[in-house]
Amino acid sequence: MPLHFSQLKTAIKSLPWDKAIRFTLGVSMPLVIGFFLGQLHYAVVALVGGMYTVNTANLVSSPRNRLLVTLITAVLITGCAELGEVCGYSSILLASGALILGVIAGWIHNSHQGFESMGRFAVAGFLFGAYQQTAFDTKLIEIDARVTIAFLAGGVWALLVMLMEPLLWQHQRTTEEPSLNQGWQRLWRGQTAGLRFALCYGIAVAFGWVISPLLGIQKPFWVAITTLFVMRPDSRATVQRTVGRIVGTLIGVLLVWAIITLTQSPKFLILCIILINPLIPIGFACNYTLSCIAITVLVMVMIDLLTLTHGGDLFLLPVRLYSTAMGCGITIIGTVIAYPKLWWRRRC
Repeated sequence: MPLHFSQLKTAIKSLPWDKAIRFTLGVSMPLVIGFFLGQLHYAVVALVGGMYTVNTANLVSSPRNRLLVTLITAVLITGCAELGEVCGYSSILLASGALILGVIAGWIHNSHQGFESMGRFAVAGFLFGAYQQTAFDTKLIEIDARVTIAFLAGGVWALLVMLMEPLLWQHQRTTEEPSLNQGWQRLWRGQTAGLRFALCYGIAVAFGWVISPLLGIQKPFWVAITTLFVMRPDSRATVQRTVGRIVGTLIGVLLVWAIITLTQSPKFLILCIILINPLIPIGFACNYTLSCIAITVLVMVMIDLLTLTHGGDLFLLPVRLYSTAMGCGITIIGTVIAYPKLWWRRRC
């Protein structure tokens, strides 16, 4: 028994608590402040800005590069969201936009993790701008300059939290990632995932929303988003993420169902977001399924906060589940097409 307790204690100590605290402070405070200022919608945007910036702390090496990535991403997300809102009135323009942006995001893979993240979030912004009315049965937020300001405010707060890290942690477990300049050089030399993956990635994202209505899925936004964030230029990583995504989403949906049927108090929902935040970086470091559970709870509770005046998002929970399953299926098919030899070798 003492041996098992000692092992458990060592395992707990080895968890990335510094990242968990950084993530929780960087993401939660903008939401809390915005709530008490009576600007809940923009507080959620600031939360997303903080979440993105904290995540880039593990992708880029210097505070200057983190700030640069945050600024570029804020402009990209807002610009792509506005473009998506315009293209949303034409299915042809929407399909073309999703395809082109998806191909670009897929092509820059393997150049630099910061660029990969920017590409995925840019496409996500485009899809959100095009789909927010149909995906949530209400317009969650007006896309304007205040969205960019709110995103940047959350990002700046997260940067301040990271600057305070030396005061909180004497020995930080940081890893030196390639600089943005090295990433640009890799892009210039064509050292990326390549055109085959880029085309499969873009087609898979666009195909997700095209085929969804034909199969009776009324919320293609979730299908496309799942494909966007799960598919990787590696068959094994894609399968692992696909399985983890489905299991994590199922458990997360059940937890959210229990939460939002228990109460619709904004303060309680915000408390749930604060409590679930530490599990996201811990999950990414230790178990992808755990991170998917935490992200599902965070996203769905966050949406419930934004839709309280419309009765909450209880009806979206089953939609999220089967849309995720379909998005994962499309992801696997796209990866098989992109890398058939890898799948055949693993099978043999």
